[in-house]
Parts: sequence; C-alpha cells; structure tokens
Amino acid sequence: MVDIQVVIRHSDMPIYRQIVTQLSFMIENGDLRTGQTLPSARLLADNLHINRNTVARAYVELNDMGLVESRGRGGTCVSSPVPTRNVSPARERAREILETATKECIDLGVSVAEIKSLVAGLAMRAEVDLLKVLFVECNADRAGYFAGELSSHVGLTVKPLVLGEFDPDTEQVDLVLTTFFHLAEVRTLWRRSRTEVVAIVVAPHVQTLVQIASVPKNKRIGILYSTDDQAASIKDSLTQSGIHNIEILRDVEDQDIEGVDLVVVPSEMPHLKSRLDGRVKVIEFGNVLDAASIRMVTEVVSDMRTAKREAAPEGPAR
Repeated sequence: MVDIQVVIRHSDMPIYRQIVTQLSFMIENGDLRTGQTLPSARLLADNLHINRNTVARAYVELNDMGLVESRGRGGTCVSSPVPTRNVSPARERAREILETATKECIDLGVSVAEIKSLVAGLAMRAEVDLLKVLFVECNADRAGYFAGELSSHVGLTVKPLVLGEFDPDTEQVDLVLTTFFHLAEVRTLWRRSRTEVVAIVVAPHVQTLVQIASVPKNKRIGILYSTDDQAASIKDSLTQSGIHNIEILRDVEDQDIEGVDLVVVPSEMPHLKSRLDGRVKVIEFGNVLDAASIRMVTEVVSDMRTAKREAAPEGPAR
C-alpha cells in the first residue's frame, strides 16, 4: 500500500510541500510503481479537505523532480521510483548504536549470552525511567495499531487504551495522545490532573483511494467496519469525492456479500480480510500518521525527557 498522510494546517511546512514530501518518499521507497496512476487532484483534495490547486501544485513539483509525469486524460503517473529501505530513524539509529557496542563487547571477550543479559538488564532499568505515554482511541484495533506506529517513531512504548474501558485516575501517565476527533473527550477525562494531552492527525492511504477510484462504475463496493459509524464516515468521504457505488455491509456471510464486487475493510483489522479471502476482492482501507504530527510528538517527548532528567535528583557521588 501507498501511505499518503493527511495534512496538518498549523504546520510550519506548507500543505503542498507536505504532499510532495510524502509522495516522493513513497515513490523512492518503491511503494508506488512505475506507471501507477495517482488519484486526481480533485479526489485527493476532497479526501484531505484541502484546495484542489494545492494538490495540483504538489503534482507539478513532483513532475519537475522527475518523479511523476502528466499523461493528459490518463492522469498523473509515477515515472521513476527508486527503491529504498523503509526503516524508522529511531530504530536504525538504535541498531547502529547496539552494533558498535556489541562489537566492542566481543573484543573485550564478553560472551554472546553475557551481552544479551547485560542489554536486557540495562533496558529494563532504563524503561523504569521512561516517560509513560498513552494513545487513546474508541476502537481497540485502531488504538493498538497507532500505538505501535507511534512507539516505533518516538522510541518508547506507547500504551493503547480504548475509550470507556479504563479509569483515568488509575493511569499514571506523563503524556496522552489521541486523535483530533476525540481530543475534547480525552481532555475531559484528564482535566483534574496536569497530564498533557496532545492530538495527532491520521488519514487514508493514497493507494486505497487509487484502488477504489479505479473500480468501474457498474461494480458494487461494500464497506465493512467494526461499527456502523466508522463505515458511514468512510462512505460519506468517498461519496463526496464522486464515488457513489458504495454500500455498508453488516457481516461477511455469503448473503451479505452477494453481488458485491469489492469489499473495503480497515487495515488494522486483518481478521476481516482473512474471512473474505478467496470469496471477493478486498481492499484494506489504511490510515497513517501525519508526518507533522509525528514530528510534533517526537519534539514533545524530547522536551519532556529533558525536563524529567533535569528534575531528577542526582545520584550519590562515586
């Protein structure tokens, strides 16, 4: 899948530049193949709730970079992907640090078993001093998925929680993350404490839009989500973009998918896809973290870590 992320309007990076940055990364990462058609400027703009000219400007810049080309009525297509590895900066840096340290330990004559024990012990000790961060959502699958994504980016474990299934007074936490949709509700839960609550932005993969937009008008598209509200939201978004051959499904039994040519399911719920495999074509409607949101959360975590270290009492002199 190709992961374009929603834009954030209060970022120091212009909206068109956010789109250019995200799409160029996907092309260079090999997620978008040579000749693959991007969504039209109108379709992408409607789904990101931005001006069509903003998307058009981003496509022009990508064309100038030699990454895409306009084919008139054929749309805008990828022209030169350059595959690279998709590794989070935090994980890659951690690997480099551990690789150097491990080689030095081996040179000192420390055994592999001893190195593993030392690393595990040090990691457990360090984890005690880590910030406690939560990600709160209304759906367990989404909460778990995005908590995992955030963990890989900020370099610490982010615990997922589901609205209505926990007591905020029992959660000892430094930072709470949620989506803008739930921001007011989550802030209310922690209003009695001094816990910082930060909202992030998530958005659909561009590849999802590409695949759905390419479905012939005479084909029927079904949407299957864990709740009707989520399904209705996806349907409304696609309908506003000019895709009308859509209906909400209640289940995956034969009678539910009869006459349906394609079923859209959330990427964070793979069990739905597995139940449909071999019976009907399935597209996973993925959501991804906004690049500016990731950067903001990373900066907030860094600032909080610094403040925590400065506030910590000094250990005994050696």
